[in-house]
Amino acid sequence: MMRGLFFKLVVMTVVAVNQCSGKRYHVDITNNLSPNNVLNLHCRSKDDDLGKHALAVGGDFSFSFQVSLFGTTTFWCDVNWGNIDRGSYVVFTRDYGLWESCDYKNCFWSARDDGLYLMDIPHGRRYKLVYSWSSMS
Repeated sequence: MMRGLFFKLVVMTVVAVNQCSGKRYHVDITNNLSPNNVLNLHCRSKDDDLGKHALAVGGDFSFSFQVSLFGTTTFWCDVNWGNIDRGSYVVFTRDYGLWESCDYKNCFWSARDDGLYLMDIPHGRRYKLVYSWSSMS
């Protein structure tokens, strides 16, 4: 009896994980810095290196992906401009707070002079400051 219950639990878990991992997620990062500031990004996960990108003001970089089988995919980006390294920031993870703001599928980031803002889709599609880099200037 226990064995049958355990088998059903394993099957249900695998099905649920496969349904989540088959979904496509999207991240978009826009340079909204003050004029003449090129935003340099180097984004990657444990498994994927998306390369280095230089974004003029108003430019954006976006990518889509599927999460790993166990839903542990995390993407982060190294950010700098004006010869100042601003740090490395998580731009996607299935951490509930971040994932909820992304409406569970689309993360829209805006790089501004004071930090990185994330569009809070379910709460009025307003940008909120998530990472401040004033202490790193």
